[in-house]
Amino acid sequence: MRDDGQNPNRGGAMLPACKLYARTSGKGTSYLMGRLGGLRVLVMPKREAEAGDHTHTLLLAEAPQ
Repeated sequence: MRDDGQNPNRGGAMLPACKLYARTSGKGTSYLMGRLGGLRVLVMPKREAEAGDHTHTLLLAEAPQ
């Protein structure tokens, strides 16, 4: 693996966009939460009834000020 932060298969360097923190909902579901500038970032696991092969869903919302 190269040390220059670039992966030739991805088209360039990977840059950290925001820090995410593990949280647990009142129903016991684990998810990730953070902020990206003026946005609130949530990464939620796929719900059982949700169609598709994905494992998670990225949600963005305006962050309260």
